[in-house]
Formats: sequence, C-alpha cells, structure tokens
Amino acid sequence: MSSNLKKELEQISRLITQTIAEDTFPSGISPECLASAVRAYPIHGGKRIRPALLMWGCGALGGFPDSALYAAASVEIYHSWTLVHDDIIDEDDMRRGLNTSHVELAVHARKAYRKERAVCEKFGRDFAILAGDMQQAWAVSMLLRSVEKGVPPELVLRLVSALSLVVNRRLISGEAADVEFPMRPLESIRVDEVMKMISGKTACLLRFAAQCGGAIALNAADFSREPLAALGVYAENLGIAFQLRDDYLGLFGDVRKFGKPLGSDFQEGKPTLLYLEAMHRLSEAGKKRLRELTFLPEYPPEIIEELRGMMHDCGAEDALLRQTESFTEKAAGALALLPRNKYTDLLESLLDYLLARTV
Repeated sequence: MSSNLKKELEQISRLITQTIAEDTFPSGISPECLASAVRAYPIHGGKRIRPALLMWGCGALGGFPDSALYAAASVEIYHSWTLVHDDIIDEDDMRRGLNTSHVELAVHARKAYRKERAVCEKFGRDFAILAGDMQQAWAVSMLLRSVEKGVPPELVLRLVSALSLVVNRRLISGEAADVEFPMRPLESIRVDEVMKMISGKTACLLRFAAQCGGAIALNAADFSREPLAALGVYAENLGIAFQLRDDYLGLFGDVRKFGKPLGSDFQEGKPTLLYLEAMHRLSEAGKKRLRELTFLPEYPPEIIEELRGMMHDCGAEDALLRQTESFTEKAAGALALLPRNKYTDLLESLLDYLLARTV
C-alpha cells in the first residue's frame, strides 16, 4: 500500500469511527448487552473500504467529501450487520482478532445467567441476529442524517430507497445462493451462478457506496447515467476482482499473512471459480482426486502443495488470474472515464492495492 493511500484510509477510518461512536442511535437500545453488540462491529471496523469509496466517489465528481460523511458511516454500519449474520451462518468464532458477535454474547450469557453452555450459545445466536437487525435500522437512520450535511431530503430518500430495494435484495440473494450451494452437488453449480453470487454478496454494496457518493456530489440519483454509471462499473468490477483474489490467496497465499488457514474453501466445499475451472479441465482421474481432497478435516502442507500442483498443471490457476485481471481492467477502464483529480487517483491506488495484496 502506498504511503499516501495508507494515510488517506487512516484519516477516513478515524473520521468514521468518531462519527459512529458519537451517534446516539444505540443509546435507546436495551438491554445493554444488545446495545454493546450493536456498537461492536461498526466501531471496531476493518480498513473502511466502503466509506472510502463513498467519500472518494463524491470527491471524484466534484463534490465535498464531508457532505457524504453520514452516508459513508451508514454503509459501514450496513456492512456490519451482514458480517454479524454471516458469522452466525458460517459458525465463525473470531473476526478481526476478537470474538464474533454471537460468541461474545454467549460469553456474556454464561457470566450473567450461569446457564448451561447450549442455552447460552443459543442466546448468543439469537441476540446477534437481533443486533444485526438493529444495525440495519441504524444504517438507514445514519443515511437519513445526511440532510444535516446539506444533502437535499428528496435525494436522501432516493438513496435510502436504493439501499433498501436494490442493495438489500441483491446482497441477501447473494448470501442465500452461497448458503444453498453446499446443498447441491458441486458439479451442478455453474460459473455464471457463482459470479452472480459474488456480484450480490460482495460487489453490490461497493457499487452502491461509490454511486451514493457520486450522487451526493451531483445532487442526482439516476445511477444508470454517466458519470454515476462509470463509478458503479468501477466499484462492481473491483468487488468481483477482490473476491477472486481472495479465492486465489485461499490456496496460494502465505499462511503467515493470509489470516485464515489455507485450503478452507476446499474444506468447506465452496464452489469457487478456481474449483470449477479445475473440475472443467481435469481428467476423470484428476476430478476423482480433487473430490477426495474436498471436505477433509484438515489441510497439512503436503495436501496444500498437491492442490497447488493440480490447479497449476490443469490451467485453473492461470484461468483464475486471467479472470481477475479482466475484471481489474474493466474497473480501470470505467475509472478512466471520470475527471482526473485527487480522488480518482485514490480510487486508482485502491484498485492497485486491493488486487495486488497478499493478505
């Protein structure tokens, strides 16, 4: 990551953290353990990519990024509820080095109520679902506050409508597809289905973030017209390429940097593009061996090396890298349609960073 990109992201992160921390929405939530869970993910956020996309999208089209501050905080809170629910679905215990929401709430229940473990774990899941529901409402409330920054009420309502009618349906439909895939034979899942899932689950909120910022700059919410359309194409293709890069690192990354065990996609039987490309290219004997290497209880280094060799030799690795490069080029091409300024430079740097990353 370039020093300038790092500095700008850190500045946005501090601003978003402060804005979220000062908002009074969670103060009306009870009991306190639920209010605490609602605050947790938004406060302890990641790199704040979505708020950055929104504020830089605003600046790219000549707007003042500060006018998009509440909208930027809104997409971060909105992203948080998807993570809370996703962690329950995936039964994950840790996020960003801390207990996931449902695990932390179960810990609270054991201390506060001294019930048996299974009862407390159910409490944790139930309350985490409620926390996610609250975060979704909080995101809408924060977006409505954009009128305090001078954004016209009519535009704010159109942005809320887009978040609720377009993003919500696409994102949850993408998550539903991801949950449904393991119920089906892996051979029955098509590449276009996986790409549609990625577009919904990962890319659509990134697309909304960039276009929302641009809409605030232009005081116009027709996302199908230039230059908002170009911002959307940039962000959507960035999101798809980002996910494909993540799939690549899940097998070919450095275990010391990646943040989760290598081979987890194979362990869970996820129909990633890498897996589907391999199944399309391997011989019958190779397909049989790949099936044998799926759903294993653990993936020691020798199995990882065997999988890497298979993916390389059959051409699946190269196909994934070429697909990632193709989506990256589409994002860069859309960005080239926008006026050149500080913020489009930052969007370009963000694209370069996210798709060359090793973590």
